[in-house]
Amino acid sequence: MTPRTRLSLPVTTLALLLAGAMAPQAAASGFQLREQSASAQGNAFAGISAGGADISGMFFNPASLTAFDGFQVVLGGSNVAPKAELGNAKGSRTALTGGSTISGPTENGNSAQSAVLPGIYAMWSVSKDFKLGLSVNAPFGLVTEYDNTFVGRYHALKSDLKTVDVALNAAYRVTPKLSVGATLIYRKVEAELSNAVDFGEIAFLGLSQAGSPAAASFNPNTTNSAFDGKATIKGDKAVTGYKLGLTFEPVPGVRTGLAYQGATTVKIDGTVNYQYPTIASPALAGAFNAVVAGGKLQNGTAATEITLPDTTSFGITWDVTSKVNLGFEAAQTGWSKFKELRVKFGSGQADSVTNENWKNTLYLSLGLNWKVTDALTLRAGLATDQGAVEDGYRTPRIPDADRTWMSVGMAYAFTKSFGIDLAYTHIAVKDGPVALVAGTSPSGPDFYRGNLTGTYKNSIEIMALQARFSF
Repeated sequence: MTPRTRLSLPVTTLALLLAGAMAPQAAASGFQLREQSASAQGNAFAGISAGGADISGMFFNPASLTAFDGFQVVLGGSNVAPKAELGNAKGSRTALTGGSTISGPTENGNSAQSAVLPGIYAMWSVSKDFKLGLSVNAPFGLVTEYDNTFVGRYHALKSDLKTVDVALNAAYRVTPKLSVGATLIYRKVEAELSNAVDFGEIAFLGLSQAGSPAAASFNPNTTNSAFDGKATIKGDKAVTGYKLGLTFEPVPGVRTGLAYQGATTVKIDGTVNYQYPTIASPALAGAFNAVVAGGKLQNGTAATEITLPDTTSFGITWDVTSKVNLGFEAAQTGWSKFKELRVKFGSGQADSVTNENWKNTLYLSLGLNWKVTDALTLRAGLATDQGAVEDGYRTPRIPDADRTWMSVGMAYAFTKSFGIDLAYTHIAVKDGPVALVAGTSPSGPDFYRGNLTGTYKNSIEIMALQARFSF
């Protein structure tokens, strides 16, 4: 076995380490988290780039701050409860080592985990036309976790990435109809990702190539998962980013907005840690250790780089009457930049390359706000959100697929200076087939992970609550 043969197995864990983020299973395309405002969620974020009901709209377009005065604070959170269930799952090893079945149940329960996403906003009116805002958010995220017996365990066990953004926002009213804004972002990324390692197959192939009689003891057609191990990657990184935006009111009652969040290149320096199987026989242990050393399967450093996507959004709102407002939102996220993941290792192993081939996604939403009374506003919205992952590249780490949003919400103003917003969203996710192929080349990304087929049935429930204060 050559040095290139192996460290491609645990390396896809770094795809998420870089990929920027994870909290619950992402409720938007890829691992994006759109749930940053309870008031905007109530109408599926329709028109949010043109300005929202409160200062939480600064997350989507900083220029929207000029619609508000004084000192204001919004404190909120969204409980995202995803469900990702893999059914009819089957796994097998590469035909080059016999194509044996990978053990594990054919049905896997919910692998996604719930989480609460914070949304903290504050605005200070420097003058009538100049506003400053501070925000804290988690814009990307995912947590998926599988049992050690999972049939796809060589592809993924745990994927836990988190991002926290602290952003300084500024907006200026250029004319009574036009405002511009900009945001400077400090982003912290943390990750812990793991997968099982089929050391039995690795040893079998390596010893077979060397002509060692010890190879038969590791034959994956007879030992199956007797020599499973584990690889874990941990790492963190801090980066900076930016947003730009403008709002324009062409006629009274009609507001438009255009916003752009720049792509961010993240360079991660992490560590790789292996748990090796226990081998009682000294002779077999010696042969096994020789293969591991030859393949550079050693604890040490790992580094990779990825570009987090840019997002361009356009929103428009229309005051149909003094009580009814309609909104439309369109947002494109540039996931197509995520073509591959290349990882370099301190152990000296050749680079590992994983093909991702994600595609750009489009989010479209329509929404309604109805001011029932001076205190009570009701909201509803519908949205479509494209998945970033093509069927041939879907993995247990990010079982992304096209989705449909159905949202309702309400706002109640107890006084002129205090109010709350509540929203509920059900996201129906299209069934996502998995069709990963091991191939017959040891340099292939899934060679040691094996073939994996099945279908994900996913859905997401979101409850959001926030409080608004004006001073």
